[in-house]
Amino acid sequence: MRITTRAMFALVLALTVATVGCKGSRLEGLVDAEGVVTLNGSPVEGATVIFAPKSYGEKSGSATATTDAQGKFKLTTSQPGDGAYPGDYLVSVTKDRVEGVMSFEESARRSADPNGAGKEPAPEQSVVHELPTKYGDINSSGLTVTLPAGGDKNIALALEGEVDLTPQKIGTSRGAGPGR
Repeated sequence: MRITTRAMFALVLALTVATVGCKGSRLEGLVDAEGVVTLNGSPVEGATVIFAPKSYGEKSGSATATTDAQGKFKLTTSQPGDGAYPGDYLVSVTKDRVEGVMSFEESARRSADPNGAGKEPAPEQSVVHELPTKYGDINSSGLTVTLPAGGDKNIALALEGEVDLTPQKIGTSRGAGPGR
């Protein structure tokens, strides 16, 4: 039996539609995972929260979220707000601001002049960590969460400490101590 190009295209199209049609459904096994991030008792807006499983298995994976103005977050594994798999997680929380980024207009101006593009030095970029740097590394944050099979809508990530708003050159290791 010979399959025509048109029939093959129709088959591929049907499979694609069937796969995309499932896009709105939640991955099997995910549970609700919501909470709030505070720093010294105040909500943190615009922080990135990452849950990384302590061990990987068939039903595991990382989940992320961004906090709102009240510090609230709702974890996402695949679709926005779909939750996370039950299990034990290491957690990191960051809120970084990059300074010295070249504007789109400046980049376009430099690109338009290929002979002059290399003559001007690129602006020095730096990052400002708006939370204590220890929370940005899952290995040093000290933040762990066990997400039960029924989910958890009251995860409290209470960060403590002073913030050093000194700009750090891009490429400087997060939280690295002397000699690193």
